[in-house]
Amino acid sequence: MFRKCLFLILIFISMVHFLLGEEIDREERDKYKLFQGVKGFQSAVFVFEEMQSQKHQKKSPATKEKDFYITPRIGMSTLTGFIGIELQYKHFAFGIGYYEIWTAGSGKDVPAGEEGSDLCLTGGIKYYLNSHHRTWYIGLGGGIPLKGDARIDSYTGFLIGYRWRWGKGWDFSLGIGPLFPNWKRLEEGEDSLIPPMFEVVFGYSF
Repeated sequence: MFRKCLFLILIFISMVHFLLGEEIDREERDKYKLFQGVKGFQSAVFVFEEMQSQKHQKKSPATKEKDFYITPRIGMSTLTGFIGIELQYKHFAFGIGYYEIWTAGSGKDVPAGEEGSDLCLTGGIKYYLNSHHRTWYIGLGGGIPLKGDARIDSYTGFLIGYRWRWGKGWDFSLGIGPLFPNWKRLEEGEDSLIPPMFEVVFGYSF
C-alpha cells in the first residue's frame, strides 16, 4: 500500500514538473518572439532614418561656404581695369588693375575735339550685400595715370552694380556711376568729356 501511494506521488510530481516546464518554455518562446519583433522594428526604423538622411543630403548637400576669395577679373572696369584681381573677405572686397581711360577736351594744351587715352593704375573697394551668391554691390575707387604727360592727374568715383554667379566660381558684374576727374591740363571754364564710372567684367573665384 505504501509503495502504491509513493508511486502515485512520484507520478503526480513528474506531471507537475512536465507541465511547469512546458509553461516556462512557452513563456521563453514568447519572450524570444517579442524580442525578435522589437529588434526587427528597430532595424526597420534605422533603415528608414538612413534613407531619409541620404535623401536629405542629396537635396541639400552640406557645403561650407568660404569667407575669403581670390578673383582674377577681365573686361572693362574703372575699378579693376581691363585686367585685374579682386580679393574678397566676407562682404568687403579690394580690387586693383590696369585701365586705359578715354578722354576728350578743349583747352590750351588739349585742342577742341582732340581725343586720347591714358593708361591708369586703378583700384577700389566694394561692399557686397551677399558675400557668396548673386547680389547688389556698391563700389568706390579711382585711378592714377602711369605717364607724366597724361591728360588727367587722377579720377575718383563710385558705382552701383549687380553680380551674377553660377557654376563653381564664375561671375559677371555690371555697374555704373559718376566719375570725378582731376584734370591736369585744363583751365577754369574749359570743357572736358570723360566716361562715367562703370564696369562690365567677368571673373572666376578661387
